[in-house]
Amino acid sequence: MSGRGTGQAPRSTRRLVHCTLPPELVHQPVLHGLVQSTEAVVNVRRANVDVESGVAWYILELTGPAEELDRAEAWLVGNGVAVEPIDPGGPAAPPG
Repeated sequence: MSGRGTGQAPRSTRRLVHCTLPPELVHQPVLHGLVQSTEAVVNVRRANVDVESGVAWYILELTGPAEELDRAEAWLVGNGVAVEPIDPGGPAAPPG
């Protein structure tokens, strides 16, 4: 349940995931596609991209309703990105 229309904000969850891109995706706008395809907030916590050798990985912090985080991870996997959970997450810290 999203909480929309109920007067309650949707419950926000935070997850850290390690993403590894295959060489053929190193030149593609993967994060742009992810942001356009989901309502999860995507924060790059750490990354290494070596275009010449075709190696790329990043650690993403995903925040939002659990359903959106699941959708974001499914989108990444469906687009050829290997996703490994680092921190399964829990309630997100309040903004501020």
